[in-house]
Amino acid sequence: MLIWLATGPVVAAIGAGLTGLGYSLVYPGLGAEAVGRLPSRSRGLAMGLYTVFLDVALGFGSPALGLVAASTGLQFVFFAVAAATLPALGIALLLGRRSAPL
Repeated sequence: MLIWLATGPVVAAIGAGLTGLGYSLVYPGLGAEAVGRLPSRSRGLAMGLYTVFLDVALGFGSPALGLVAASTGLQFVFFAVAAATLPALGIALLLGRRSAPL
């Protein structure tokens, strides 16, 4: 959202830095959730499937966002991506609540 609302390059750079930081924490964190509840013999397969779904999302999402940019402008792409992450936020919060110690 910060990149979408940026009025200058400094704010956009801060938004890009926060995006990178968030991605670097979320991807391995959700990967650990994906494999943590499975028996050890199934963890490699689960992590492979997790990575495949990321690759598919990037493979289809990037061209789709290119179409969004072509029709609405580049700035709207950042809003669309922020809106698309809201379901993932809900899933992460649900998983965090399940994993929290009692």
